[in-house]
Amino acid sequence: MIEEADLYKIYQALGNPHRRKIISLLGERPEGMAFSELKRELNISVGSLYYNIDQLRDLVYQREDKRYALTEKGVVAYKMLKKDVERVRSEGSASGFSGLTDTLREIFFPRWFFAFLESRRRLTPAIAVVVLLVGAIACSFNGVVLHVTWIAYSSDKALCASSFLWSWLAISAISFFIASPWRSIAFREGLKRLPQYLAEAGLAMFPLAIFVVLEPILRGSTIARVVAQLVLWLLALVFLSSSLSHVTRCRGEAAFLVVVLVMFVMTIVIPQLVVVSP
Repeated sequence: MIEEADLYKIYQALGNPHRRKIISLLGERPEGMAFSELKRELNISVGSLYYNIDQLRDLVYQREDKRYALTEKGVVAYKMLKKDVERVRSEGSASGFSGLTDTLREIFFPRWFFAFLESRRRLTPAIAVVVLLVGAIACSFNGVVLHVTWIAYSSDKALCASSFLWSWLAISAISFFIASPWRSIAFREGLKRLPQYLAEAGLAMFPLAIFVVLEPILRGSTIARVVAQLVLWLLALVFLSSSLSHVTRCRGEAAFLVVVLVMFVMTIVIPQLVVVSP
């Protein structure tokens, strides 16, 4: 069984191009590879190859015949790498600008961020709780009612505080159920990942928490407020989409459309409160 510490080491290994190549080569050749074969394939110095192999000591080992092969954990790393490579190829095959596509996808759908957090599972819920508490307290203190894509004002502090939590829970829960596979077995397995997504979605709400904290300052300038709202809402949308893509294993573009659709529908459906702006 792969533990959290092992998973973190795997993500570290996959973050280095030389180590990714070593894992990929050894995964494709179960019979193993000699040191000279690895050096020829990677085209790096002897010292550099020894260093990278040493960094992969939990994933790569040297057999009695002096050939290098993957450990059990190394096989897990290879399968993770192969799955991601196949996904990238399938997504980029429809365009001749695959390099640009990959770069843009990495910028706008930073799944790697949530993949890294997955290796620190205790950290993600803790940060999410802090973000949600800060957002709820700021809404209550500043008299801001956050309703998904728009804000209003109210003197009811409980309403203000709960609006931030309601927006987080509604967006994350509805988008998760839309993006999850509906086949009975796959859906039951997917439900096990719902707590993980709720935590990641809570963390992804940090741009909105920043906005409600700064909102009283931004009231003095309409332009600054509109710009800040657009930028921070877009940033929240990107992180929510990335976390949804990471947990449900759907494409980043599909996750983005799901979150946008949920936000749009909720903006129309939720009755807007009649309040007086301060």
